[in-house]
Amino acid sequence: MLIDCHVAILGGGVIGLAVARDLARAGVKPTVLLERQAAPGQGSTSRANGGVRAQWTTRCNIEFSKFTIAELVRLQEETKGLPGFIQAGYLFLTGTDEGETALRQGYELQRSCEVPVEWLSPKEVLERAPYVRGEGLRAGTFCGTDGLVDPHGVVQALRNQAITAGAELRFQTDVTAIRFDRDRFLLSTSRGEFRSQWLVNAAGPDAAEVAAMLGVEIPVRPVRRNLACTEPMDGYPAVIPMCVDRDTGVLIRRESGGFLLAYSDPREAPGRDTNFDTWFLEQVAERIGNRFPFLFNAPIDRKKCWAGLYPETPDHHAIVGPTPTHPRFLLAVGFGGHGIMHSLAAGRAIREIVTEGESRTLDIRPFRLSRFAEADLTVETAVL
Repeated sequence: MLIDCHVAILGGGVIGLAVARDLARAGVKPTVLLERQAAPGQGSTSRANGGVRAQWTTRCNIEFSKFTIAELVRLQEETKGLPGFIQAGYLFLTGTDEGETALRQGYELQRSCEVPVEWLSPKEVLERAPYVRGEGLRAGTFCGTDGLVDPHGVVQALRNQAITAGAELRFQTDVTAIRFDRDRFLLSTSRGEFRSQWLVNAAGPDAAEVAAMLGVEIPVRPVRRNLACTEPMDGYPAVIPMCVDRDTGVLIRRESGGFLLAYSDPREAPGRDTNFDTWFLEQVAERIGNRFPFLFNAPIDRKKCWAGLYPETPDHHAIVGPTPTHPRFLLAVGFGGHGIMHSLAAGRAIREIVTEGESRTLDIRPFRLSRFAEADLTVETAVL
């Protein structure tokens, strides 16, 4: 049986759900989301750290975060707290000349974008976070509107709203082939054939493979990122900011009474392995004493160590918008580790392209696919 739809969305993570919800709310029907897993958000979204921040080093990433943070506040209110959004803030720390210069440049850009970020002296950092090692500390930045979400809660909130708005979510549906014929996209899947006027690629780590089905090449490659949690630790606030040691790349936050530890090894090669790498603990141990020595001997809860995939691009910016060869084949891919914090901005941009012909609320030109061929890249440096 051939199923007709106005928009087909490939991928049931947080990006695909945000797109489906926004399109359905705008009256675009039928909007059909296709996902190979048995439930939404079971891929990279389920393995996310949960951080949400506007402290970026490029204007486009800042604006995407600002929009999504405002919408997460709204989503929190609409769903009675289902996303679990806690605006505990992000605290960036540095103890080097280079780090202070970079932190200052980011701070000034963020302030110009009306992000309420604060510049902190070493004394002010320690007043906010007395558990931080102060020796050699030069400066910090703090933004109180940044914070943490429950990825599962965000998925459920968007799922519920998408269904209420009239979107169709079809799970256990694997797309095996796509072709373009007579001004329509024809999709072969494990559960029948679909025909659609618009097609949205929101396939996360599988985005390049999906695009290749239409002969489109996109530079999105999945990279593993590891996370670990300590056993419960008393004597510390139940909620702290996400603390980021800019000089080592280590970040910490509270998790289930203990502390979550994260570090992104820049040497990790692209791949699809999501098994936790125990070598990660050695890398963190070498670095954690720089700002968080109180965690050096903290016992690790081996049941709470996991890994997920960052769908990365060469400049650490997403790809959002139409493809040059197929203007109605839209991309919402390559978000790296910041899919949740940019999801609602991506949903709005894709909705406006479909309904108004262009993204009007947000400037998506920096996210266009053609920037790679044009060698017009601005690299985001605040990648955690």
